[in-house]
Amino acid sequence: MQMQKSKAKSLKKLKSKQPTGSSSIMKSSAQAVVGFFKQNWIGFAIILVTVSIFFWPILTRLDSYSEGGDPMFNAWTLARNHHCILQENCERYADGNIYYPNSDSMLYSETQFSAGLLTLPLHFINDNPIFSYNVWTIASFMFTGWFMYLLAKYLSKNNEYVSVAAALVFTFAPFKMAAVTHLQNLSIFYLPLAVLFVLRYIDTAKKQYLAGVFITLALLFNASWYNLVFAAAAVGLLVVSLFVTKFTNLRKSLLLLGTMVAALLTTAPLLLQYIHFSKTQNASFSIHEQTLYSSSVADYFLPHSGTALGKIIHELKPSQFLNGFNLDSFSYHGITLYILACVLLFIAYKTRKQSGEVSKNNRLVLGLGVVGFVGLLFSFGPLLKLTNSYFYGPFFEGARAIIPTPYFLLEKLLPQLSFIRAVGRWSVLLLFALVCLLALAPRYISVLKWSARKIRIVTEVFLAALAVELMPLHQVQMSKLAIAYNIEIPKVYEFIKEQQEVDNIIILNADYDYPEAPGYFARAEQVLWAGYHNKNIFNGYSGYTPPAYFEDFVDFVNFDKQDITQLKTLNVKYVLVDKLLMKGKPYVNERVSALLSEQVYSDERYSLYKLPQ
Repeated sequence: MQMQKSKAKSLKKLKSKQPTGSSSIMKSSAQAVVGFFKQNWIGFAIILVTVSIFFWPILTRLDSYSEGGDPMFNAWTLARNHHCILQENCERYADGNIYYPNSDSMLYSETQFSAGLLTLPLHFINDNPIFSYNVWTIASFMFTGWFMYLLAKYLSKNNEYVSVAAALVFTFAPFKMAAVTHLQNLSIFYLPLAVLFVLRYIDTAKKQYLAGVFITLALLFNASWYNLVFAAAAVGLLVVSLFVTKFTNLRKSLLLLGTMVAALLTTAPLLLQYIHFSKTQNASFSIHEQTLYSSSVADYFLPHSGTALGKIIHELKPSQFLNGFNLDSFSYHGITLYILACVLLFIAYKTRKQSGEVSKNNRLVLGLGVVGFVGLLFSFGPLLKLTNSYFYGPFFEGARAIIPTPYFLLEKLLPQLSFIRAVGRWSVLLLFALVCLLALAPRYISVLKWSARKIRIVTEVFLAALAVELMPLHQVQMSKLAIAYNIEIPKVYEFIKEQQEVDNIIILNADYDYPEAPGYFARAEQVLWAGYHNKNIFNGYSGYTPPAYFEDFVDFVNFDKQDITQLKTLNVKYVLVDKLLMKGKPYVNERVSALLSEQVYSDERYSLYKLPQ
């Protein structure tokens, strides 16, 4: 009896020492996080260092450098999202504060809502829109490498060398070099994480991975319409392929596809407005325009001039089109990866009747092969180009032959896809599939009866070839314009931001741009600072321009009494004269001053006037 009491006391003491409830959960979670980073810190460190080296010129000037154009426009997009999330001068989200009084100006390009949401803390650190844009650009590259590294670790069964290589290729491949300044394109970094969650869910059936699929895809879908289409195609094709090859069952496949549809529905409110806008404004692109921005067959075999191999080839054989015939992006993904993909697909075919682990690997290879093939096929656009033209030889008198592709039929069946002009960006699916196949290679090598030394030598030679073919020899390309550096928020915009009553502004500049600029810097700069002060401006810069905008603006620049009446009709209340960019019409400033007596601000560069009510 005494012994039983003693045991009971000992058990009670032991239980009292063990953590319970929330403290136990927190402790186990902390241990899991520590364990996770212990297993993956090498890859994280390498990716962090390489991304930091690549972006070092920008890291030293995060809030003072922008090359203008699309980077400034994307900076405005993030800033406008910040203000709308905070409900600051944003009655209707679709109505951006550019091209006023036109509606739906937020829909003129990618809205990047999720990017705006995730960068909101940066807005409180530094409200200069350039800062958020530069930080998120660098972070997007970091996430690209990190998420691909994690997926490659899963696919390669923890092969560190191959996982790091896969991460670096997906981060710095020539395709990504074409997208450095296109923030919306960089949001494809979510795709490897989404696929990792898909595969983890198939393995374990744990709902936490299903939740991961939903959250990751919802963020991706709300970042870019382009990448919504690409990622939905990739995940959908992969899941269907894995079901068809019996890698997974019907229930899991339907749950995964249903989760993807649920993520798509998170975009529904904005998507419906975008579709309505596209129809009413005819904001779609013709077959000819899409063909100009599609990849040609030759693009897949033209090494990028910024790599070691490309530098040698382009110096030996200079070409007008150094990196490809596509006007938008680069599609060279490396002969080494092409060969590897063909070898793995051949092995998968030859061993298709085997069971067990080999069969599982083969099904993954085939699923990824489908994703890559669709990306390749669709990147050619509606009409096939072998080099720079889609016309071929004399077909009959007065005409030449053209070769339609499956994408031509797809667009006829789904005309909603006509908003995609840069069709060549479908190539990202091939790059993604090739990198995933690279990560799967160690699974096949492990079944070969090779010595450890032979495997190491082959791996090192292969990875060295990848580096020569695909890794950039340079840091991020910086603008040669002096005006792109040491950018500061103009005092007039600080004044406009502080004065609540100042709104609905037209900025007058007779000179199209700064003397040294190529013709887009000044317009984009006006939009950039609209992201800072968050007031409506008549001016604008985006992929779509409202009808008659330029004609109206040119007329207003001359500024006469009739313009005052017209501006009041448009509910424009203030006129901001950019004296630095009025050298082509120096009399305009005097004319505005004579016609508008109420000047509310003036400095060396700007004069702000209020229109009479």
